[in-house]
Amino acid sequence: MPLSMYHSASGSQSPHCLHFVGIGRTGAGMLDSMLRTGELEDILEDPRARFTALIVDIGEQDMQQARDYADGFLERLKERNIPTERAQIRFAPMEVPTRDELFTSLRRYREFLKLEYPRYYWNPNYEPWLPDSVEIPEAGDHFPRAIAKAIYGKAYYDGDRTLDKELEDFAKSVDQTKLPSMVLMSFAMGGGTGSGIVVDLARHLSNVKLGRRIPVVGIGTLPCSGDPEMYRGSNLFPTFNELDCMLDDDKNQGVVTVWGDLYRNPFTGGFFALSMENSWQRLTRYTNTGEQKVRDRMRLQVTNKFVADAFMRTALDDYGRTLFKALRLVGMTTAPHEAISSKDHSWALYNVAKLTHPAVQVLPGEPLSKWRQVISQWIDHIPEFGGLKPGFKTDYAECIVHSPREMWNDKLDEKFKAAMGEFLLDSEDSGIKVTYREFFDHLTAFADIMLPGVAKTDFVSFYESRDQYDTLSWEEKLLHHSWLLDLGVMMSEPAIRFEGMAGECLWGCACWIVVPYDAIRGDSVIETTRRDILREGIAEMTKTVVATP
Repeated sequence: MPLSMYHSASGSQSPHCLHFVGIGRTGAGMLDSMLRTGELEDILEDPRARFTALIVDIGEQDMQQARDYADGFLERLKERNIPTERAQIRFAPMEVPTRDELFTSLRRYREFLKLEYPRYYWNPNYEPWLPDSVEIPEAGDHFPRAIAKAIYGKAYYDGDRTLDKELEDFAKSVDQTKLPSMVLMSFAMGGGTGSGIVVDLARHLSNVKLGRRIPVVGIGTLPCSGDPEMYRGSNLFPTFNELDCMLDDDKNQGVVTVWGDLYRNPFTGGFFALSMENSWQRLTRYTNTGEQKVRDRMRLQVTNKFVADAFMRTALDDYGRTLFKALRLVGMTTAPHEAISSKDHSWALYNVAKLTHPAVQVLPGEPLSKWRQVISQWIDHIPEFGGLKPGFKTDYAECIVHSPREMWNDKLDEKFKAAMGEFLLDSEDSGIKVTYREFFDHLTAFADIMLPGVAKTDFVSFYESRDQYDTLSWEEKLLHHSWLLDLGVMMSEPAIRFEGMAGECLWGCACWIVVPYDAIRGDSVIETTRRDILREGIAEMTKTVVATP
């Protein structure tokens, strides 16, 4: 049984074990970063510690680099006399089935769900959610979310049930850990494979295999403006909605009321949306030499790697305690007296504000004043490139500034805090915590910025993707969905038989969710902030407080 992460009487924390599930190319890249930091070896020096990782993708074309890093990581453990059996790193590439194999599996989906969840409603109108005319891509091509879900379902439920076995082994390995554990689950929000698979994989891991005993932290990487349009366009709208109906307790209860506990929010440890836009802009603003396609591809690779590296340094810092403290921002500490729902403000933004880049604007050896001038300029861009709508406000910001010792000064510090103040409510109840770390590279300065209390409607890309989604045909919209398709529900469409509610039924019956359609569209007015929601929650609790005589 895992130990408590948090001792409420003393406020002390034990070291933590961080385990990892990566989905698709983004998830594999995040594992690369996790294995390269050097922090995992330090954690595993403790004989009570374990590390468990699983990479899931359609095909194995994007797994090789992660495999190489895993081999190198195990060699480093041997060099430090750390038993390699305390690290379990697995790769689960799913084969692309033939069309007949896939549809044979889809026709049995009611049987699969009934075995998994006895209270599942046996819908007599059930049919496979994929249209007969759908084309199945080949491994390495782009997979729409609805097809990725079908391939995952076959691997989990049918035949040899390879994914079921992998998740079972993953959970057993986590359970062998003798320190408190958290599971990080990484995927791309704009991709078809990652976002299409994660909604079921997270449900199976958190609600079935782990039984909600271990915090599962979602890490969804947002697309940036340098990504191809297919990753930052219309498919992002249903992804936002499905995740929001997991994270928002009120909306999630509307789904659970109709479909049962198996669809309860699987991200029991909270959810970070990772923004890459600032890093992309910093890298691309001042470099225009070379062939554009090649240049942009390399820029995107560097951006992805930098953001992944920065997040993993934060996650593994201080034996996992830094990430644990950040999760307190969203009430996910497993301390019951702090677990207050933020409702529709349950998203947390993780933004990497890249302030310098080697040989861009300023060169090694130039005066510190010039470096500071460039840093000051990019501090001004933090609100612009954070991915949030102008005017977003929350009650707290946690930041870690990484800079060479001699470069950061009081003037930059004041400017950075003033820039962060644009995100904060003008109130004594608001606060900012800034921690300073000396960075080993004289040419690099950046800041990790964590903002709780974000709603899906605070993301600029939410409305942009909604507008593009509205131009699609019905079949194109269908292929962008994932989470509840096996139940016959297209969440981002209006319910057929329940006016004002969400969830169109694929089969013309009475499938729906107890969530207003205007909330799905982002048209309902969100008047409260996270601070107001927490205040209301605390007020309910204090009704039972007995006054001291």
